[in-house]
Order: sequence, then structure tokens, then C-alpha cells
Amino acid sequence: GCHRQGTLSVLAFDGASKRNRPRLEVGALVYCRVVLASRDVEPELSCVSPTSRKEWMTGESVFNELKSGTLFECSSTLCRQLLDPECTVLKQVGARIPFEIAVGVNGRVWVNAASYRHLALVCNAIQNSEFLTAAQIKPMVRKLVEGAGGK
Repeated sequence: GCHRQGTLSVLAFDGASKRNRPRLEVGALVYCRVVLASRDVEPELSCVSPTSRKEWMTGESVFNELKSGTLFECSSTLCRQLLDPECTVLKQVGARIPFEIAVGVNGRVWVNAASYRHLALVCNAIQNSEFLTAAQIKPMVRKLVEGAGGK
């Protein structure tokens, strides 16, 4: 997600120990946070949440490996809009289709849904919403869902 690679220790997960740690493949997609970033040092990453104490093994932790779904890039402006609790496009799509989303301020968005059709619909709605007003987003989402044979 940036111009430099970072370091993520296998012990940098909530509840991880030397015996009980995640087994990540090289190239695995992980939702994490940057702990330390400096011009002179490789960035240090962590999957330990400062607010939640759910362990990585339960799959309920905030930071963890992102399995299945799809990853796409968008502008940092759109990412910040998606992080707003009152985000119109996410509310409109979420009222019609269940999905999961992880948004990074680095311009990366991961989405997962029950079917490929729903996954494509959610990604299209998000990407189409960038330059639309809230009033324009509502009919756009409705048309996408109706076109896909949804609610």
C-alpha cells in the first residue's frame, strides 16, 4: 500500500504466542496498522488493537488476515468518505446487500460478499459514488441493485 515494505511480526497479533501464532503465507493480505514509520527505518506493522481485546484465533479481531473477497484501489478522498460513520453509499448498499469492508487510508479497500455478483455490485457502487452527492448516490445504488436482480 505504500512505497516501502513493512515488518509484521508473527507475535504482533492479539493473543499470539510462540506456540499459538498465525501461519501467514508470503503475500497474504493483512489488515493492520502502522506502529512506527520513519524515513530511516523500515515501517513496523501490528495487528494488535489498542481498543479491542478479541484474539486473532476467533476471527473477531479488528486486525487480521483478509481471506477471500477482493481488493481495489481508490483515492484517499474516497477512503476518508468510506470511513465516515454516516457514509451514504455504505448505508444504502448495506441496507440491501450484506457485505464486509476494510478501508485503509492508503487508498486500498477490501470487500467481501456472499456471491461474486454482490461483490461486483458493492465494488461498483463504491467506485461510482466518489463524485456523487448523497441525493445522487441513492438512485445509483437502487439502479445497480435492480439491474442485478436484487431488492
